[in-house]
Amino acid sequence: MNQTKDLRKKRGSKRLPYFLPFCLFLLFLSLTVNPLMKISIAEEAKETDERIVTGTGIIVGENIALARNEAISKASLKAVEEYLIQRLGYQGVASNFESLDEEILSRPKEEIRDYQIISEFRTDTYVKVLMKVRVNKAVLEEKLQKMGLSETDSIHIAVLFLVSEKREGFPIIYWWGDPSRQTALTQTELSLSRVFEERNLRVISRSFFPSEESYDESMLDLTLGNEEAVKWGKLLSAQVVIVGETNQYEASRASVFLRAINVMDGTVIVQGYREGILGSNQREDKNAIELAINSWAHDMIFHIINAFKPGQKVINRIIVMIKGLKSYREFRDFKEFLRKDFPEIRSVLDRSLKRDLVKVSVEVEGGSKRLAEKVGSHPQKPLSFEINEVSDQGFTVVLR
Repeated sequence: MNQTKDLRKKRGSKRLPYFLPFCLFLLFLSLTVNPLMKISIAEEAKETDERIVTGTGIIVGENIALARNEAISKASLKAVEEYLIQRLGYQGVASNFESLDEEILSRPKEEIRDYQIISEFRTDTYVKVLMKVRVNKAVLEEKLQKMGLSETDSIHIAVLFLVSEKREGFPIIYWWGDPSRQTALTQTELSLSRVFEERNLRVISRSFFPSEESYDESMLDLTLGNEEAVKWGKLLSAQVVIVGETNQYEASRASVFLRAINVMDGTVIVQGYREGILGSNQREDKNAIELAINSWAHDMIFHIINAFKPGQKVINRIIVMIKGLKSYREFRDFKEFLRKDFPEIRSVLDRSLKRDLVKVSVEVEGGSKRLAEKVGSHPQKPLSFEINEVSDQGFTVVLR
């Protein structure tokens, strides 16, 4: 009996521990599933834009649920508006506000991926929510592209920063004074890089400086003129040079004065002064220089992009009158027909809705007469109609 037990012990000692295969299985999962999870998270991050926003809903007739839904809707709309302002700039949104309202802002739920209510409170008159909203960038970019407001497909602008940074009690920092010296990026350069890259512009690294023979003494001065800035732009293959200065007066206040110069012809595309002031309720990861740069970028980058847009077709605004509609559904179907089946149409906006006559404003590439001909001869009409009263200002659709 004792001999048998000893033999079993010897035989068992040569086996792998019973839990080792399970450990190997876990290792396999960590090497395969974890990278896949990282890829999935990274892809999702590319398609979303996370924002912290507030919304308020008024309580009517003690209906708290309705007021809460209104607060959520307003917060969602605010998140979409902020994305559009960041993407197009204030001027870009203002110039295209009517189209943006019709296509995007009038139904912001389509552009929201999901949201989380962080905090909520109510008074006798209103409900207020603080929300984390994830905007669906993919959906928004697709809509902007259809509206002709997407720059990412055709414009690739290379930008070089020649911006000094001054803080109270410290010497002024500017890299071009000694370009051969490798120095860390300043807060100014980091903030500028982030905000320009968010708009799909290419930031040139100053580490790729040319040899000393390639530049003259005037290019090493703290204050650069347009001519010297253009020389730097040409040496580092930039299309735009951002020149100027940032000043941080205290922890909570900073200012920037920047101008954007077109390297090709030396002209100033846009320039401006902005301030950044941190409030007591600002997030800890924000700083005054970043706020000032963000404010400048929101107003100015739109003009930089526009300066490099290729020649565009002329957009005409015409009036299409629709007679003989029997229901709102017929009007909706005809409107969708114009939007989806004619790529030259940029937008279709309601002008007046009457029982016997509906007017819509149409932005179209090309002329009214050509569009009238295409609409009238389309092989898949949603309704039976004929085209009358065609002119350069528009045409009339008469339903049969």
